[in-house]
Amino acid sequence: MRNQGGALVRELPALRRQFALSGALSTLVAVCVVVQALSLAAALADGVAGAGWAAAAAPAMLALGAFALRGVLGYAAEVSGRRAGAATMRQLRERLIAATLGSAPVDRGDRRAGELATLAVQGGAAVERWAGRAVPQMALAVAVPAAALGTILWLDPLSAALLAPTIPLLIVFLFLVGADARRVADERFATLAMLGAHMLDVVRGLGVLRSFGRAQVQEQQLAIAGEAYRRTTVATLRSAFTSSFALEFIAMLGTALVAVVLGVRLVNASMEFQTAMGVLLLAPELYAPLRRLGVEHHAAADARATLQRVYDAGARPALVPAGRPGGPVPDPGACAIELDAVVVRPPAAGRDALSGLTLTIQPQSVVAIVGPSGAGKSTLLRVLLALQRPDRGRISCGRCPLDEADLEGWRAQLAWLPQRPVILPASLAANLRIADAGADESELWDALELARLDRWASTLPGGLDARLGEGGVAISAGELRRLGLARVALRDPRLVLADEPTANLDSETAALVVQSLATITAGRTAVLVTHQPDVLALADRTVELHDGQLADLPREALVAGALR
Repeated sequence: MRNQGGALVRELPALRRQFALSGALSTLVAVCVVVQALSLAAALADGVAGAGWAAAAAPAMLALGAFALRGVLGYAAEVSGRRAGAATMRQLRERLIAATLGSAPVDRGDRRAGELATLAVQGGAAVERWAGRAVPQMALAVAVPAAALGTILWLDPLSAALLAPTIPLLIVFLFLVGADARRVADERFATLAMLGAHMLDVVRGLGVLRSFGRAQVQEQQLAIAGEAYRRTTVATLRSAFTSSFALEFIAMLGTALVAVVLGVRLVNASMEFQTAMGVLLLAPELYAPLRRLGVEHHAAADARATLQRVYDAGARPALVPAGRPGGPVPDPGACAIELDAVVVRPPAAGRDALSGLTLTIQPQSVVAIVGPSGAGKSTLLRVLLALQRPDRGRISCGRCPLDEADLEGWRAQLAWLPQRPVILPASLAANLRIADAGADESELWDALELARLDRWASTLPGGLDARLGEGGVAISAGELRRLGLARVALRDPRLVLADEPTANLDSETAALVVQSLATITAGRTAVLVTHQPDVLALADRTVELHDGQLADLPREALVAGALR
């Protein structure tokens, strides 16, 4: 397991318990293996020597008892493994969900729902199998060969000398095969995640694709993704077959070599029958756990890929802490917001998203932000939302640094209108009350009227009780954007932040959104990211963001269409 995977293993209680329990059970199994082999060798030696049943009964019963205890321990390992696997899968999924919900919104948007579903379902099942079956086998692969080889060394150093070199050879081969299996597993998991994400996107947009005659193209894309997944699956099976063949061959070769030497020495009467039988019974036990580990090795490879991805998900930037709870709560509707030399560099990015940005937003003014894609506009909005902490620089409102403010109180004064507002599979009222849980019915209708959505809502079966989203009323992009505006109105914010409020809307719907936005931003502080002239006309000031730097633009440039 890589360092990151090992770090995640330490954070999963079920896995820690499973490692400890597997180590204890494997030690007991190793003792049973040695006792069983030595007792059975003694019983057979007494039988061959003609000592009779009375002499062979005691070692035979001891061998039978060790065999029975070994079976009980194997059953206990199986039961504990299943329980640990289920618990580990549950804890892993809980961690994945917590990491997803606790990440910055930009990270949730970048990782599509299909990829998360693949990671939670397929990856969770791989980790369950690894924790339930591969981890106990790993413990057995350490304890049993060590006990068997140590006993063989005590019984017959020559046989131990013949067997000992095959163990490092087996381990080295396992390592080499494991590296290939890890690569194949990573490729297979990435391909499966891509296929799942693409399939989900196609299903969601199937109606639009059919209406524009693009269904055939997506069918071809799915066929390409499916073929890629088939190739990676065949490569995984090929790797599994190769490793199994090599392990079986090395184990067979080592056991056969010792058996031949033991036979020759018995014919020459240079060793006792009981010792030879003890060595011969222990030799297969030396390889058996390693061979079974090879079978589970690919489950471990899949689990490594899953643990690495879940660890990466947990390592993404988390939501900014709540500042100082109980601290001051500056009013963005009455005080200027000042950004002084703000620098933000996203993780794994080669450049700053915001590079020494300085901006003052006057109270009750509307500031429009324009700029090319990737210029840092969304990052600026996240900084203002206090969802991303700058790497350097200072943000303050009314001379109160946000680091010293109660950020929960700060966010309570803000309203955020993204390009794709979230819709819950619930009633229209429940979707509106995301903004204000205590809003009564009249306030909901007032917000819908302000967003020019009241007529649409009145036609729904059940009105405010109509279910939206999955299993309910379908909602268009324009209606969804206006639903977001209704939430903004219902929240009655001091600061409004909007990201491309009219993007991808037809002219009639965009005009309705602009009218609603003009009403909502009147007398409020607002920051609007947009390129649309109708929205820019609402702004008191327009600035261009380029390579993390801001520059004021005169209204004449906008009128001339320089930004189109």
